[in-house]
Amino acid sequence: MRILAQPALVVHVRAYRETSMIVRLFTPAYGLVAGVAKGVRGRRSTKIAALQPFNEVRVSWLGTGSLLTLTDIELDQRRTLHGQRLAAGFYVLELLVRLLQEHDAHPSLYRLSQAVLGALADGLPLAPLLRRFEHELLNELGFGVDFSCDLQGEPLVPERRYALADGESFVMVSGGGYSGAELLAIGVDDYRLGPVRHTARLLFRELLDMHLGVKPLASRSLLKSPGT
Repeated sequence: MRILAQPALVVHVRAYRETSMIVRLFTPAYGLVAGVAKGVRGRRSTKIAALQPFNEVRVSWLGTGSLLTLTDIELDQRRTLHGQRLAAGFYVLELLVRLLQEHDAHPSLYRLSQAVLGALADGLPLAPLLRRFEHELLNELGFGVDFSCDLQGEPLVPERRYALADGESFVMVSGGGYSGAELLAIGVDDYRLGPVRHTARLLFRELLDMHLGVKPLASRSLLKSPGT
């Protein structure tokens, strides 16, 4: 099967044989795909600059299996991240690789990934960007929770405390847990207050870890800024 000029985000690249690379891409119509880009590491190749993580490209390929043959790659937009923004970008890409199934299309998540990486490159605050991405990623994959009510269907009370129950909903507790007021703010992605950002970081990590398995995320160790 021949697919032509698909928009894609470059997620991961590695050397393959003497002059080729294996490239993992996130596309709106075909989800995560992996393919061999032949000869791109050759002396006269001009394609290597396009094949960098975070770049947006147009890609064509042949094949239907788990490893495609990339036949053309054109750079649409180059993104360069540094420092903690680089770490945050790798965190976004690593979550996509670890949680998405290959060839499973998520066009809205593709658009969100574009927007988050673009905002990282533009210098917007890190923590709210990452929390919104985690929130939408969980919802898109069917792992999200309802931030408006508890397990019994009762509205969350701002003054009460809640614990996460089996990764599906919240139950009221007498101590510990999460603030009802902060959970309600997270539900509408309102991260203006530091305590809300802190609670969202802990809660989304708890939810994500339920689906990531035992292997830790390498990019988390690079996120050193408070609250990220």
